[in-house]
Amino acid sequence: MKEFSDEDTGIFIGWIDRRYKRRLIEEYRKRQLSGNHGRKSFLYRIDRMLDHSGIRNIAGSINAELYIGFISVLSVFAGVVVMIAFNSFIMAFSMGVSIVLLSGIILYILSGIYYSRLNDNIMTFLNLIENFSKTDDDIVQIFKKAIIYLDEPLKGMLLEFCNEAESLGDTTTAFNNLSARMEHAKCRELLRNIQVCSKYEANYDMVIKDCRLSMTDYLAIKADRKAIINNGRAEIVILIISAIGIVYLFSKITSGMWGVLMNTFIGNVILFYCFIILVICMAIMVFFDKRG
Repeated sequence: MKEFSDEDTGIFIGWIDRRYKRRLIEEYRKRQLSGNHGRKSFLYRIDRMLDHSGIRNIAGSINAELYIGFISVLSVFAGVVVMIAFNSFIMAFSMGVSIVLLSGIILYILSGIYYSRLNDNIMTFLNLIENFSKTDDDIVQIFKKAIIYLDEPLKGMLLEFCNEAESLGDTTTAFNNLSARMEHAKCRELLRNIQVCSKYEANYDMVIKDCRLSMTDYLAIKADRKAIINNGRAEIVILIISAIGIVYLFSKITSGMWGVLMNTFIGNVILFYCFIILVICMAIMVFFDKRG
């Protein structure tokens, strides 16, 4: 039987990395043609979530295909274990689906931290640009001074911009690459305004003032939306806890209820139905603010 060598592993990792980079290039071209309104591919979305969640930094060359393959194997393994333990296909299927959903929820939540950190840094970034533009009109030097006071992920992206601008000698290309890496529509809008200001040597104070007003309105709307969503999530949690409490009370009143649910087909169907409702509630709780 043929054994895989280090060379084979290197070829496979290289192939995975090329597919990842090819998707980034293709999506960048689509964005250039249709703006930010083009439909992103499913694999590209997972790639970016892996980047933003920090999983790609930890796991190296992992991309969407590898992540989906790993979760699929894990869900099948968990389903087989449950099938052996309880001899119930419905419970085994539910466990497999739970693994897939849980992995998606964890990835979504971790990548959401990326956007939260960007939101937390934008106003500081604008203030720094306004202050440093009074003593320097070179946007690269302004960014380099501002980087010291910023946090990740904005800090890393601006540092990469500065390195590209200095090595290529072309700030336009560096701005385009920065915009392609920035998965935050409002940040891209601010960067476009700063780019135009830098290119035509406009007054930074006026541009930053308009950007600050726009960003203040954006954050206020987002804060109101977040409060509404959190209230909705709290109500769903209360409903789930109430339902669990009712089931627990019935189990105390009716003897053998768990045996019926676990060991009969009708009981398995009821459990599966409850599982689907729970999944829907969890999806609403996590993904309701997807467009927020």
